[in-house]
Amino acid sequence: MKVARRIGLFCVLPLVLALTAAYTWYRVSDTGREWRYEGKLATYCGGLIPYDESAVLTGLDTEAGLARDEEYGYGEDRFRSCRMADLIVSVGLIPADAVRHGSGFEMLGTLDSESSDHLPMSLGGGWRGYTDLRNTGVVLPCTDKDASLVVSIAGDGSHGSAEGSRAVGQLATAVARKAADRHSCEADFGGRIPKLAAPKGHTGPGNASGTCAGIRIPEAQWVHWIMETETSDSAPLERCLMGETKERDEVLYSLEAAFGPYAQRLRPNVGHDEHWPQPGLTHDSARATASCPDSAVPAVFSIHATVYAAPTQEFLRSALRTFAERSAARHGCTGVRLPG
Repeated sequence: MKVARRIGLFCVLPLVLALTAAYTWYRVSDTGREWRYEGKLATYCGGLIPYDESAVLTGLDTEAGLARDEEYGYGEDRFRSCRMADLIVSVGLIPADAVRHGSGFEMLGTLDSESSDHLPMSLGGGWRGYTDLRNTGVVLPCTDKDASLVVSIAGDGSHGSAEGSRAVGQLATAVARKAADRHSCEADFGGRIPKLAAPKGHTGPGNASGTCAGIRIPEAQWVHWIMETETSDSAPLERCLMGETKERDEVLYSLEAAFGPYAQRLRPNVGHDEHWPQPGLTHDSARATASCPDSAVPAVFSIHATVYAAPTQEFLRSALRTFAERSAARHGCTGVRLPG
């Protein structure tokens, strides 16, 4: 019996040592980390997160890097929202007739990202997408259904460089490819995201050549600077800011163009006028719309005056007209409807 126990001990010990060595290798080796990461991605966020584009941002961290995976909504309104490093990635299908319900977390609500210090710029590469160096969005209009596949990524500013935001854009487009297949959304894909241009700072109103171009600013409006981005026919969000420096260096006017789901996010809750949005004018804002190709969703153009401005209806109308007509033309939209 003693001999049998000794033989058994001699057999078991090497096996235990081998298993311990194998486990240690799996936990600490680079290859082990890669296997663990790939294994978790198989089910994380519905399997929609790509290995290469996410590993650049998470450093293959399966704990802090892939820390939260949630699914919201029911039926066609279901969407995934998961944490990836310091980013929140939300992905889902948005029907053209979708509206904000105002109760709970919903996909349209993820398009209301936290404000950034920079204006939205086109991702390029043949994609309908934007980044403001904090938030990133990609839209894939489905050619086989009246809906769009949307990937919305909200950040905290830690990827606030042009190169960092390009990496996030690459992640968004890779997720979009996977999600389009999962949601049976036939769509046209782009290619690699090109190098993003560094954001422009303040410039004089007379030097406008991008999203603020063409707007005539009377001296009475006291606009001393503008902020703009290069024009694009693919960014679902465009903005132009006008400000002053004499008193507080504040923004006076903000203009925005929103297309597709980013225009839908502006719709009111269920029960309001189903024909909204409509052109309109108030004492400090104005809104216009336009019909866009291959989309049942009208584009929405707006101008808002801050508390530091002294708006006139004439200026609100004229600035909005120039901004809306130029933006609509770039995107192939027609029938611009301005306030009466």
